[in-house]
Amino acid sequence: MTLCTLSYAQENVMTGNNREETVRIDGLLYYLDRQTHTAMIANGNQWQGELDIPEQLTYEGNTYGVTKMEWLAFSSCSTLTKVRIPKTINSIEHYADHEACKNPFSGCTSLEAIEVDDENAWMCSVDGVLFSKDKTQLYSYPAGARRNAYSIPEGVTWIGGRAFAQNTYLTSVEMPNSVTHMCFGTFSGCKNLRSVRLSERLSSISARTFENCSSMLFLDIPASVGEFQESVFRWSAIKNLVVRGTFPSGLRTDTFYFMDNEATAYVQQSEIEKFKSLFPGTVLPLETYSSIVGNQKPKSVSNSSAYDLQGRRIDSPAARGVYIQNGRKVVK
Repeated sequence: MTLCTLSYAQENVMTGNNREETVRIDGLLYYLDRQTHTAMIANGNQWQGELDIPEQLTYEGNTYGVTKMEWLAFSSCSTLTKVRIPKTINSIEHYADHEACKNPFSGCTSLEAIEVDDENAWMCSVDGVLFSKDKTQLYSYPAGARRNAYSIPEGVTWIGGRAFAQNTYLTSVEMPNSVTHMCFGTFSGCKNLRSVRLSERLSSISARTFENCSSMLFLDIPASVGEFQESVFRWSAIKNLVVRGTFPSGLRTDTFYFMDNEATAYVQQSEIEKFKSLFPGTVLPLETYSSIVGNQKPKSVSNSSAYDLQGRRIDSPAARGVYIQNGRKVVK
């Protein structure tokens, strides 16, 4: 059932020559292209319950094939519960970068599953998750899907912008090493997410990837990563951040904005000074973090593993002063 009246209502003309216009038909907002007789589902739709997107529509005596969706077509529609995509849709349009976001259902917090017609040549659905037809690109994990854990299938190489955003059921995600790229905000707003295993082939962590992950206390960044983008950890709850790679181009000043100042970053010796200038909490050498299991605190290291506040090893920490031992500040 729609939240809108099931009637034709022209909204506005998009171009002076009437080639493209916006209309609301049977409760959905479309852009109509009069020249190609195709229709794109426009941004800003609301829907209650289940939705079967039509293959075609009729307006003023003309038939239009529904071939596209905009990337915010149903953004934050909290009453959409299931959607079925027809075989005719062959594109999800993004206003700036067509590869940045292919999730027209971002923030649909009641959406439990996305289904796709088997004859669709451009995309498919696996267990309610939206992928490219060849399953190398993950577009949308429904924000209302009720799994606690999810393993991204082997063979996925690309994860779209806000693909998992605002799902509050997930507590852990496993990413295969086939993944080489994540777009912005992948896990933004996943407030119960505690554990993410990242691909060891990622070279960059995109903007706002872990924004508002308020249950994530620990994160291990693989050695392949040599770049952090804007506000990666904004408003996250991370207490222990393990960073195994090096950052030859330096760090952005905004990467660690609004991160907890009680957090500890464990980094390569060569990166200590870079992190100390920008990271809000404590920065320690990576070797102090001997092993990592799940979402736990650092395992104890040898009593001889003590470091001064510049990250230099202290062979005999018995003397008075301030130093770091076993991941904790010690004052004698």
